[in-house]
Amino acid sequence: MNENRKRGINETTNNATLLLIAIICAVAAWFIVAMTIYPSESKTITDIPLIMDITGTSAAENGLSITNRNVEKVTVSFDCSRTNYNRINADDIRAYVNFDNITTEGKKTLTIQVDSDNGVELTNLKVYPETVEVELYKFEIKTINVKPKLTNVTLAEGKVFGDIKCQPEEITITGPSSKLAQIAECYAVSEKTLTDLDTSYSGLNSDRLEFIDAEGNPLIDTQFITTDPATVNISMQVLTQKTLPFKVNLKLPQNSDFDKDSLKFDITPAELTIASGSSDVTLTDDPLEIPISLSAVDIGFSKDYNIENMLSAKNVINVSGIENVKVTLKDEGLASKEITLAGGNVKLLHVPSDGYNYSIETAKITFKLIGPADVIDDIIAADLDATVNFLGEDTSKNPDLFEYYVDVSCSTHNNVWCFNAPKVNIRKTAKEGAVKQSSASGNTSSKTN
Repeated sequence: MNENRKRGINETTNNATLLLIAIICAVAAWFIVAMTIYPSESKTITDIPLIMDITGTSAAENGLSITNRNVEKVTVSFDCSRTNYNRINADDIRAYVNFDNITTEGKKTLTIQVDSDNGVELTNLKVYPETVEVELYKFEIKTINVKPKLTNVTLAEGKVFGDIKCQPEEITITGPSSKLAQIAECYAVSEKTLTDLDTSYSGLNSDRLEFIDAEGNPLIDTQFITTDPATVNISMQVLTQKTLPFKVNLKLPQNSDFDKDSLKFDITPAELTIASGSSDVTLTDDPLEIPISLSAVDIGFSKDYNIENMLSAKNVINVSGIENVKVTLKDEGLASKEITLAGGNVKLLHVPSDGYNYSIETAKITFKLIGPADVIDDIIAADLDATVNFLGEDTSKNPDLFEYYVDVSCSTHNNVWCFNAPKVNIRKTAKEGAVKQSSASGNTSSKTN
């Protein structure tokens, strides 16, 4: 009985051993068959980072930089030996782009390449996507003036902006050359709300910088554009303003009693809005005078006057946006005639006491006289006064013969004037006593020497 039991146990043990050996042999046989008939196996790996490195390539040598691409990660499928199947993961696969033949900027479609970092041979290699779109540009530096732009600032009544300045006035822009080439203007934009501002304001920082092209359109794509500095300070000068009428101020010859109110002018525009040039300037209600010489006014007179020239000495600013004012004579009912006077009828006034005699050598003068039509026809030479007025003049450096303007006025009517004052030649000769004095002085001087 015991022997039979012992024999059964031995047989069972032997059978188990044989079974184990059989299993091992079967696995080995399967492995041998699999490696012989199916030596490789397909594998797919996702989310492999796409390497974009231009260091040492022709792209880098040409100053190009990558600004954009449409692929960040790729999926790779391949065949490998069964022994390497589990040895390969995403860290062992390198997906990259070759930039060796890229020398110009712009958008490029490039082939994605893949290899193994650990030397494992990969066959039937496929990558998705197969290509990547890459934008490469040359980065340049550009200096540009920056202008202020206020979107939410209002002023109190009677106030107006003076100078609105940026600090700094210039900024440096760095970015792709193709984008910098589109930028024609730059604005420092502040969106801060300031209401009823009545005094000057400084210390306002820009919220953003806005780039404008040559057509006045904002540059939408500002990616990769940087500025130095990134923000700009804006200061605002706030001034008091007034709207004042224009008025012609006729400049008359000395001692003239011409009636300025007898001439009427059309002035366009009739008024102008101005502002104080600084906080210590007080604006009055006096009209803005346009000085015009009476002798320059002819029938048909019409002339533009530059407003800035008129205001330059007043320390006020033209804020109307108008550059010129036009003055036109209302010449309805006016007429003109030519009159000739003998040179001997021209009087010399305020002759200098400088040891010289002054005499008029011009035989006659002819000039245009203008006035109301019902008056001008009756004017004769005897009604006119013609004078050369030396008051306040220094004639000591004048040559012996020189020209001088003649002031012509009408003694019978104060609404008649001479257009384009005539000139006469005046002879300067030393007085007899002055010659002797000069000679005596010369002799004395000679003796002294």
